[in-house]
Amino acid sequence: ADDYQGLEITTPNASYVLATDHKGPLRMGGSLDDNGKAWAAIDKELVKAQPDDTGSSIAVDFALGARESGTTRFFLTWSAPRWKGGGKPWANDIGAVYTHMYDKHYPSARKTLDFLQQEHEELLKRILAWQQVIYTDPSVPGWLADSLINVLYLIPETSMWAQKKAPLPDWVAEKDGLFGLNECPRTCPQIECVPCGFYGNLPLVYFFPELMLSTYRGYKGYTYDDGTPPWVWGGWTAGAPPIDMVHPTKGYQFATNPISVAGMIDRYYLCWGDREPEFVREFYPMLKAHMKYARGLRTTPEYSEGQRILMMPDGDVGGEWFEAGQPGWYGMATHIGGLHLAQLRIVIRFAKLVGDEAFAKECDDLLALGMQALEESLWEGSFYLNTYDPLNNRKSEHVFGFQLDGEWIVDHHGLPGVFRADRVQTTLDTIKRCNMKISDVGVVNYASPDGTAAAVGGYGPYSYFPPEVLMLSMNYMYEGRRDLGIEVARRCWKNIICTQRYTWDMPNIIRGDKDTGQRGYMNGGSDYYQDLIVWSLPSAMAGTHLGVPCKPGGLVDRVLRAAGGSAGLG
Repeated sequence: ADDYQGLEITTPNASYVLATDHKGPLRMGGSLDDNGKAWAAIDKELVKAQPDDTGSSIAVDFALGARESGTTRFFLTWSAPRWKGGGKPWANDIGAVYTHMYDKHYPSARKTLDFLQQEHEELLKRILAWQQVIYTDPSVPGWLADSLINVLYLIPETSMWAQKKAPLPDWVAEKDGLFGLNECPRTCPQIECVPCGFYGNLPLVYFFPELMLSTYRGYKGYTYDDGTPPWVWGGWTAGAPPIDMVHPTKGYQFATNPISVAGMIDRYYLCWGDREPEFVREFYPMLKAHMKYARGLRTTPEYSEGQRILMMPDGDVGGEWFEAGQPGWYGMATHIGGLHLAQLRIVIRFAKLVGDEAFAKECDDLLALGMQALEESLWEGSFYLNTYDPLNNRKSEHVFGFQLDGEWIVDHHGLPGVFRADRVQTTLDTIKRCNMKISDVGVVNYASPDGTAAAVGGYGPYSYFPPEVLMLSMNYMYEGRRDLGIEVARRCWKNIICTQRYTWDMPNIIRGDKDTGQRGYMNGGSDYYQDLIVWSLPSAMAGTHLGVPCKPGGLVDRVLRAAGGSAGLG
């Protein structure tokens, strides 16, 4: 073309263009890869292309005198319109074939190059403008501003958006396609692992709500007839191909899957419900079915109704999103109970919005019974018991650092508390004295009441999940301890970004054998999109619910306006 020159590489499954707008002579070569000597010699020569080499390189020669400057732009565009559920292009007999939604808009690398060459200045201007909004907001400290921007890399790296073509189910709409996120492409590949979405999909709700509608309709379509939410849509733990979308499973985290979905749905309502009046009516039946399912997980008649909503499923089978095998989950559990009570708060909101007063009252009555049982059965004097099964005389007195996750949900969603306010303050004191004191960089999962590390197996005594630490930090912020909460979040994130340098390799868990701050568990996971939860911090720091940044003048609203559009900007 007149405006650029370069290489176009095509194969049956993919193509790419490597080009420049340089007007003078152009040198072309093969792939440089990790060949240090080849990179060091590019001013003289490029690697000679080989017949079986799909990589390429280009170089331009230039000369500048003193105080002279010049600009040469390089462009890289690609098109790989299909992916295989097996995860690799040559996985011919593993998984179905899907078509990327982007192929509708960018059907070839050459057409994408034409667009980019024409629009690059405008795109750069918009990018710098929305980033400047974050960097200049006086309420956002510098360390957080950097992370709010950089962590968004996780969205393109882990997202899959399929067009409505076979093998997707009939209920998928043409305009929606099916959008899902891959839990961890390198070490735990599976689409829409529900607690990961709960932890981390807030920035997608903020900036790409149309994609979230596609995802939420996926949860609705894959909900089982008995009201069970899907655990994943396909992938590793489903015994299915790693990036497949048509193999939903109930999974094993029975106790907390319903609140994960309820939390995600309520986020959208708080951010954009005023512009989507039908949203509540569309998704309320799913939330109601999930609530009935959660309510029926425990049926042991010896326990009261209020106690049962705090409990593990019948037989203590399965687990919850905090899936540590030790000390394990059984009987009544504060963490699970708080999450179920938070789910009731959300469902009550939706029931009242649609006028289902009968179910709202039913849930409200159960909420009161559950809160009473939480106080009578699990309060230990300075914290809530981890687990308690009086029928079998079992009790776990470890101090669980994240026992107040349910309280964070209702605070973050602008709902009344589910734990007694004075107990929350006392519990936060205990967690600070025990779990926080043990670690120099985070907050450990389990501690003993005397403030020493708990001797637990599984993840080990010093482990923690970064998203859980951030939720705890927001517990402190919402409960009137803003400075302490910010410091908890800052030191956790400083370890990840500055000490360990995981900026582009977001971990899932920090090792538990020693307090080193390094990744653990299958090398700690790589590119876990649950770490997008960092976008929850601005509203918590301001003491508001998560939807406030979307209101006129809020951070999200200003970012969208600076970027040149409204939510859903491509």
